Amino acid sequence: MGFLTGVNWAAVIVAGVFNMVVGSLWYGPLFGKIWLRVIGKTRDEIQGSGTMYILPLLAGLVAAYVLAAVIGGLGLSGWWHGVLAGMVLYLGIGGAATLTVGTFEDYPKGAWLIYTAYQLLVFGAQGLMFVLWT
Repeated sequence: MGFLTGVNWAAVIVAGVFNMVVGSLWYGPLFGKIWLRVIGKTRDEIQGSGTMYILPLLAGLVAAYVLAAVIGGLGLSGWWHGVLAGMVLYLGIGGAATLTVGTFEDYPKGAWLIYTAYQLLVFGAQGLMFVLWT
C-alpha cells in the first residue's frame, strides 16, 4: 500500500480546495456569463443547494490524490515537470473523455473549451504544488 503512504495528504486537501476556489472564480466573475450563454442557461437554472458542491469537492480530492500519486510514483521533482504532468494527464485522460462524451451528447464545443481551460489551469497548478510540496 505504498501508494497511500507516499502521498502528501495535506497537499491533496489543499489541492482539492484550490480546485473549488478556482472553479467558483472561473464559473463566476471570470467566465460565468460566457459559460452560461454558451450552455444556454441562466444563473437561476443552475443554482442549487450547498450540498451540490459536495460531489465536486470529493471528485476534486480524488483527482488531486491520483495526480499526487502519479507524480510521486514517477519521482518528478522539477516545477515544470509537475505543471506539464498535470496538464498532460488532464488532456490525455479527462480532456479526451469529456470531448468524447460531449461530442455524442452534442454539448457545445465552447463549453468544453471553457471547462478544459479551467481544468488545465487547475491540474497544472496542482502538479506544481505536488512537486514543490514534498
